[in-house]
Amino acid sequence: MNRLLIALLATGALFAAGCTSNQSRPAAQSSTSSSADTSAKTTTTSDGRPHRYVKSRDGSFEGEIWGTPAKNSKFTSLQIGMSQAEVEDKIGRPSDMKSYVTGKAWIPFYFGNDGHRFETFYKGQGSLIYTGGGIGGGRGQLVGINHDASEDGYQ
Repeated sequence: MNRLLIALLATGALFAAGCTSNQSRPAAQSSTSSSADTSAKTTTTSDGRPHRYVKSRDGSFEGEIWGTPAKNSKFTSLQIGMSQAEVEDKIGRPSDMKSYVTGKAWIPFYFGNDGHRFETFYKGQGSLIYTGGGIGGGRGQLVGINHDASEDGYQ
């Protein structure tokens, strides 16, 4: 009985050590500095729009940009990695927004900020996707820019 108890305790200690070591690792994402980064590889979506992965402005993760900016688009001044507050200071408040849970929300012991995302909609511009933060704004980081001049501004 004592051997079984010792084996269970040792297994639990190894499991806890493994979880602790994963927390100190940086996110397994890469990134680019601006939406104008030309080094990013461009592919095409199923509807024929360009799609590319770009690094955040601080280089800590990778974001995505879909489509081509409309003429005089407010989105051209944005960079992956900006906070929601910075974006709204630059281009104004969105017409509408929605939030959703990502698959990472169901990973046990996941303590990152990508358990949920929220998307904001701008009429005639497209939509922006943030990770972390909250619906009220301020702390989310821009991870996706969807250029779409036909956007009606509502989800």
